Amino acid sequence: MKKRVIVHNNRGVALLIVLLVTALLIALIFEFAYGTRVSLRGAVNFRDSQRAYFLARSGVAIFTKFKELKDMVPQSEWGVVPIISAGDTEVRIKWEDERGKLNINEVLSTTADWVAELFQLRGISTDVFRKVQDLRKESGPLKLLSELHNVMSDEDYNKVARFLTISSDTNININAASEEVLNSVLVNNKVAVGMIVNNRKTKPIESLAEVGLSPSTNPKLVTTNGALMVYSYATVGGYTKQIESIGTTYWSVK
Repeated sequence: MKKRVIVHNNRGVALLIVLLVTALLIALIFEFAYGTRVSLRGAVNFRDSQRAYFLARSGVAIFTKFKELKDMVPQSEWGVVPIISAGDTEVRIKWEDERGKLNINEVLSTTADWVAELFQLRGISTDVFRKVQDLRKESGPLKLLSELHNVMSDEDYNKVARFLTISSDTNININAASEEVLNSVLVNNKVAVGMIVNNRKTKPIESLAEVGLSPSTNPKLVTTNGALMVYSYATVGGYTKQIESIGTTYWSVK
């Protein structure tokens, strides 16, 4: 009887192993490439975010150092800082003289009538003003203007927020105050308000006498800047950062 000879052919198994290993290697390569792209994108995002943050800080620093920027950028308007804006980078600044606003923390002082008059001009009831006074009595000086939301509706808050501050003294700079603030301070004196608004269009007012006002009867009205609130907005690539800073530099209008 003849013996059967069984021939073992392993070529099919070897091919399967090669295909399996190749598939695993391809998967590993794609995973490595994807991880690398994600890490690179994360690094780029972090870089742009940090650049935007420090550029926003630089905008404040440059504004503080160079008075010329204050003359180039009108109050309450965003302006580009040309020194550090180029390519995919843009830095904008906005500044506001806090002496051009009414200090809401003074609602219990002799200047409370100014705030009450502003509320009336903006169509806010006297009940809301009394609630603001009560809030001031209970909580002490406000640390954030947004604390007014505790006693005011969003609608009423938006009507007066841009005319109020917590960061100024009780003086009012007639060169920076809005017409609404001037009407609140100079009640029933539309002639003086009109002169202020018209005269300061050409050059800053240097004395109260220019607009028919007397320092003795208007001791809280001044013609110089007080603390300045500076907003800086930086964009780098797809990232933006905004910071704000209150300064105590007093600049003369001369």
